[in-house]
Amino acid sequence: MKKNILFASIVGLALIFNGCYKHPVIGPPAKKYAGDVATEWMKLHISLTKTTPGFNSVVSNRSFGYAGLTLYESIVPGISGGISLLPKWNVYPTVKPIRERNIYYWPASANAAMALITKNLFANTSAANMYSIDSLEAAFDAKFQTQATSEQISNAVAFGKSVASAIFEWSKSDGAHEPYLHITDPNYTPPAGPGLWIPTPPLFGKAVLPHWGDNRTFIPGIAEATQPDPPIPYSSEPGSPFYEMVNYLYKNSSSLTHADTVTVKFWADGIPGSLNVPAHATNILIQLVELNKFNLEEAAIAYCKHSMAVSDAVISCFKTKYHFNQIRPVSYIRGEMGHPDWNSVITTPSFPEYTAAHAVVSAASATIMESIFGKNYGFTDHSYDALYGARSFASFDDYAKEAGHSRVLGGIHYAPSVKAGLIQGRKVGDKINQLFNISGLSN
Repeated sequence: MKKNILFASIVGLALIFNGCYKHPVIGPPAKKYAGDVATEWMKLHISLTKTTPGFNSVVSNRSFGYAGLTLYESIVPGISGGISLLPKWNVYPTVKPIRERNIYYWPASANAAMALITKNLFANTSAANMYSIDSLEAAFDAKFQTQATSEQISNAVAFGKSVASAIFEWSKSDGAHEPYLHITDPNYTPPAGPGLWIPTPPLFGKAVLPHWGDNRTFIPGIAEATQPDPPIPYSSEPGSPFYEMVNYLYKNSSSLTHADTVTVKFWADGIPGSLNVPAHATNILIQLVELNKFNLEEAAIAYCKHSMAVSDAVISCFKTKYHFNQIRPVSYIRGEMGHPDWNSVITTPSFPEYTAAHAVVSAASATIMESIFGKNYGFTDHSYDALYGARSFASFDDYAKEAGHSRVLGGIHYAPSVKAGLIQGRKVGDKINQLFNISGLSN
């Protein structure tokens, strides 16, 4: 089986991030070890987003971003040609220095780093969830005792913890520290006027994370560089482009097939107890990482790229949303079109319409996975086998398009918002891929 993934060199990184530090490879390289430690921590991260208050899709994109970065940085000295991103952000000076005379057991570094960053990112989670974090760390610790010396493990643990501590401290300055505590902003007053967003049920006047688009991104300036063209100009006149755009959604909502409804529900990420948008995207990646038996190096790079992409994608999207403040379908259909009893298939989120966040994040996700597995890689998503059955796709582009279109079928987004969102997300994914300067690996 062939797979494309970053292998020995990440030289292009230095072209974008001046001042990044290229480590010499210390000890047995990370590619010598299985990728299970990386994958099990990402699985737990998904579980925590489902059961921790405040971790909606937007907040979870951020937590995945920092977790993925931490995973990569915790083993980067074990990657041939590996380049740390942290010096660019002035994070590296607080990381415990690597000593070339020491030997590091890189799975232990990843385990320690992921345990600490996960506890910090999910500080408000339940005692039972904290126990799950401790239990996973302890399980790997016990396993490692038979695979490395105590010195190799202690060296690695110290380095991994220092990486996690440094990244978490840096995260506090991104504009969204502890976002789960303030999902809505009581001081935010949305602009009023024809065609502008009207807060929708169930939160009504409470806007969700209205300043998220101002947060610091991993790639500086990426949100500004990936902004879409303006949406279709507002009009309440029948026959106008805006009216016809909404009318398409309205007419379509009355003729949904069973297959359409299943599609809506499959991608209705964010329903309590289900996966949210970045968790679902990450779960697809996890399935493919396990199927292709990625080693620790491959898994860490894949999760890092993907996590940073979805995090930067939602910041770019929310910058768009609160700039244009476009009215949601439910408000226009009930008001301007005179159908007060109409409702969307799924609940309309409490933030503006344009662009469609699911499309932006899914396209960024798909672009990263294309860089790893190839553009024409067919796969099956088993995320909801028990509820809706498996769904198979001929390509990652097909996955992103279906996920985005599900929001039109669900009645919460206009088709042009999905189209623009897919382009926006691909631009974000492309910039993350450029950052990592992909090489090929066949086996």
